[in-house]
Amino acid sequence: MNISSVIIKVDLEHFEDVLEALRLIPHVEVPIFDQKKGIAIALIEAQSVQEELGANRQIEATPGVISAHMHYSYSEDDPQAQELQEIVKQIEGEDNTPVRYRGDVRNWMD
Repeated sequence: MNISSVIIKVDLEHFEDVLEALRLIPHVEVPIFDQKKGIAIALIEAQSVQEELGANRQIEATPGVISAHMHYSYSEDDPQAQELQEIVKQIEGEDNTPVRYRGDVRNWMD
């Protein structure tokens, strides 16, 4: 499993068309956007790196997209992913208190 987030700058004149086009790209969803600022955040969830990169290329090639920058990427095949799981277990400790992310992607839009 590969998951990534992409910050997309969109031409304001074509914003709604771009959103519709992005939603049609396999493995892509657009859970948050700010039309006034011309920014959208897309999530790519794919089974392989090739599918993930293909979706990212389609985002970049969408008419009306000014820029698309991958902000975060996670791959289960990544050896660091296993190391991170071990670190999380150490942080959780013996009582298995879950580690929770309390950030908000909307902060990136300010």
